[in-house]
Amino acid sequence: MTDALLAEAALRPELLVLDLAAGAGDPTLSIAQRLVTGKVIAIDTSPAGLRLAKSHAEQLRLGLRIAWLQADAHAIPVAQNSVDFITCRCGIMFFSNTALVMAEMLRVLKPGGCVALLAWGSFDQPFFDATVGVVLRLVGGSEMPAEARQMFRFATAGSLARQLRTVGFREVCEELLTLPRVWVGTPEELWAYQQEVSTLCLPLFKRIPPALKPEVDAMVSSALARFQIGNILRVPVNVIVASARKPGA
Repeated sequence: MTDALLAEAALRPELLVLDLAAGAGDPTLSIAQRLVTGKVIAIDTSPAGLRLAKSHAEQLRLGLRIAWLQADAHAIPVAQNSVDFITCRCGIMFFSNTALVMAEMLRVLKPGGCVALLAWGSFDQPFFDATVGVVLRLVGGSEMPAEARQMFRFATAGSLARQLRTVGFREVCEELLTLPRVWVGTPEELWAYQQEVSTLCLPLFKRIPPALKPEVDAMVSSALARFQIGNILRVPVNVIVASARKPGA
């Protein structure tokens, strides 16, 4: 997913890049590795995520290329017309006021600057069908939590592009891609990891009765094993990638 996002970015080594909802450092670290004289500003509301990302950056000796800011994307603490490129991977759909965040992106971008966004496609896709979908099928009366459903708010074709145009972006392009989510390890390990990081689905996972948990785990592992070759899983995921440019030079 990071490669698909950065393919839209077409980064040059001297650019100043803003990465919103940077989380634990992906794609911030991948961006920093492509820069020489440029720099990344990584913004996230989570101090824990930023601390982990900063630790990874220091291990990779990328610290001097990255500035870390704990901040809200609804009020980006960056000067107007100062950034060459903005990226946001799997974050745009969670902002409470997407139009305001996009207006902030437009404000801080230099004239002619670009944005690249990646959001989840529909829920009806192999990765979710093999994980969360199993829980929904086996646990009677269960449903996706409302906050988790936000992941799919831009799954309708053209909806992300339309919002970008509405706030004033131009040269807008949107495409649906099917990509492999690569996991080195076993299906059981991927499922355990997914339950840990999918905090929005935690209410759903808590509804699994203890007596049913072994059956759920076994069915998820079996569903994921279809995508396993050796010790690597390549599970197809559907994502929306959109890019756009700020009018100007």
